[in-house]
Amino acid sequence: MTTRLSPVTGPDISWWTTSRRRVFYDAHTPDWADPHQRGTVPDPGFDLLSAVRPQEDLEILAEAGVDSVVLFAKCQYGNAYYPTTVGRPHSQLRGRDLFGEQLAAAHERGIRVIAYYSNMWDTAAAGAHPDWMLVPSPSRGSTGRWPALCLLGPYRQFALDQVREIARRYPIDGLWSDILTAGPCVCSRCQRAFEAQYGRPMPDDRDDEGWIDLVHFSQQVLFDYLEEQRAVLNEERPEAALIPNFYATTFVDAVIGLTTRHLDLADIGSSEGYTDWHGLGFPSFASSYIQAGVQGRPSEVLVSRFVHTWDFTLRSEAQLRFEAFTVAAHGSTVSVDDQPYASGAIEPEVYRRLAPVFGRIAERSPWLDGAAPERFAALYASQRSRELESVLGAEENPSNGEQSAQFPQSEPRSAPSDLVAAVTGTYRALVEAHLPVDVVDDRPASLARLSDYRVLVLPDALSLSPDEVAAIDAFVRAGGGLVVTGEAGIRDERGRRTAMDPVLRELLGVEFGERGSYTFPYVQLGAELARDLGEWPLPHYGRIATLDGLAEDVRVLATRTDPVLETDESNYWHNNQPAPGRVTGAPVIVERRVGPGRVVVSAARLGNNRARLGHGAYRDLLSALVLRAAGDSPVVAVEGTHHNTEVIPARRGADLVVHLVTGYPVVPLDLYGAAQPAAIEDVARLASLALVVRGAVSAARVVDGVEVALPIRDGRVEIHDVDDWETLVFRTTEQEH
Repeated sequence: MTTRLSPVTGPDISWWTTSRRRVFYDAHTPDWADPHQRGTVPDPGFDLLSAVRPQEDLEILAEAGVDSVVLFAKCQYGNAYYPTTVGRPHSQLRGRDLFGEQLAAAHERGIRVIAYYSNMWDTAAAGAHPDWMLVPSPSRGSTGRWPALCLLGPYRQFALDQVREIARRYPIDGLWSDILTAGPCVCSRCQRAFEAQYGRPMPDDRDDEGWIDLVHFSQQVLFDYLEEQRAVLNEERPEAALIPNFYATTFVDAVIGLTTRHLDLADIGSSEGYTDWHGLGFPSFASSYIQAGVQGRPSEVLVSRFVHTWDFTLRSEAQLRFEAFTVAAHGSTVSVDDQPYASGAIEPEVYRRLAPVFGRIAERSPWLDGAAPERFAALYASQRSRELESVLGAEENPSNGEQSAQFPQSEPRSAPSDLVAAVTGTYRALVEAHLPVDVVDDRPASLARLSDYRVLVLPDALSLSPDEVAAIDAFVRAGGGLVVTGEAGIRDERGRRTAMDPVLRELLGVEFGERGSYTFPYVQLGAELARDLGEWPLPHYGRIATLDGLAEDVRVLATRTDPVLETDESNYWHNNQPAPGRVTGAPVIVERRVGPGRVVVSAARLGNNRARLGHGAYRDLLSALVLRAAGDSPVVAVEGTHHNTEVIPARRGADLVVHLVTGYPVVPLDLYGAAQPAAIEDVARLASLALVVRGAVSAARVVDGVEVALPIRDGRVEIHDVDDWETLVFRTTEQEH
């Protein structure tokens, strides 16, 4: 159990930088008195929300060590949980101010309160005012079970008025602004506004040359609305933090409108990091992505108590630990998504399991507060690239193999853009190789931080503005390393093929030609790489572009081998990928020196293949190229492989703090038609693990909140009986800072 918090008595914005233990009280509850919410209900007399006990419930949260909570003011059904004069109060409350009672109970226990507000999903308002509804773009189709509202219609003022009412009436500490991803809207209002701005009808297909205009139009609609919401909050409750749900990582189609620019309006960055949606590595990626987005401001990542969000199951304590510890070690707030029952009662077992998890996070807070990530590799994930993925991406390819040959499916993705696999595959490869990696983007403030890193990785950066090229060029010429995978700078902002920027052409020393004709080529490593990584050809999913016009000082590190045939419906080699055949000698990976910097260019899509093949060879190749370009190694090295252990180093004053988070999943049997996601059922244990920290003169291991000295020799330490989150503290020589 953690130390009891003092009651909340007033505003304290700085408090958010050390808040780490949050519960998201996910209480969307339909009101069966509204025919638009009722549906087919077997027992319409069931007494919804009858078992809500604010004092008892918040006491359970406090005992579990919760320091902040998201409580519902208005849910996605459109129901208010307080006696609103603007919206629709939930009829089952019969005038009761549930939100106000919960807020008071939380503040009495020192728990900060963030009011939840659903923006574009509101079943009640959509049913009562059909003319307010959003009309989804034909390219996107239905918005699903939730009717969405247009933000250029009367609903906009309705929503802003309700936010004003909440902020004026209650001493909220923050507003959690949700559901900003329902667009684009193609109703008559939006059609007229688009045509007035762009002088042409709104496109309804991503092949239309005006598709990027629709992307930007959607972005501006959301920005203007969120900016107005920000202004309302500032007027009524200026000390309250605005927390938009920035569910806009690389895999979300940019046409819905959310962009990194919206985070300039956020006091706290928030992203959903559910492993049942995107795998066990997702909390790590989501933490890095949202931290890059808010550029030093507080951030949170939502993880879940559910096995399948949201299904009223309960994750094992081991998986709760792994997900929460990953987020906390990265420096973000852990926000655990919990959903009460239909009666409003909470499940106490959730908090029994959560208490030791939050207890460990509280114990490690002294080594998390005030820490800054140790910089090494910067992974480039620009908004510009996200927009081109909306234009140039493609649906996943079906397997070329027989249905009996599903281990794994052959999925060559030869679309011009494959950003999701490129970025996430690269990220996981570097994490598994224990190379510290942060995400950077194309905003000026982010580009200005490049000098903090040893190496920059550009995966599938198809379009680069002159400002981006200038920043990258300056970074390399000042001694930075650059690794380019896939084509770079060969498209304009609308996705049209264009000549490379001369500055970029000079920097890389090559040009990207046409893509090869084979969907399953091979990468043959040259002697220098093969010595450490192996001489056998690496299967590559997807066509590889040629590298043309090599400068005189360019060295070839790998070449292309073509397969014996091209697989199609009538031609095939066995069941899956055709065997390697003709050795072409065509360069695939090259390098050159540019002043004190080093540039590596790979026409092969390395991160993409790490993601699609699940093949460790691409992890090893990519990490080797990153180290080669960096011309240096990270300050922390792990002896042995330990790919399931993430190493997260940070600087805290004169100390280097190294977090080690380990998870070992139960092995799934993933049969075709019966996919079984990986899960963590046991707390990971390692007999021993050794680290070498360059320049370290002393070392300690955090045990029960106390630093215990470790023997250290030549910067090497060994720890035994390693659990799922270890924290080590090193004092290093001044030159390593």
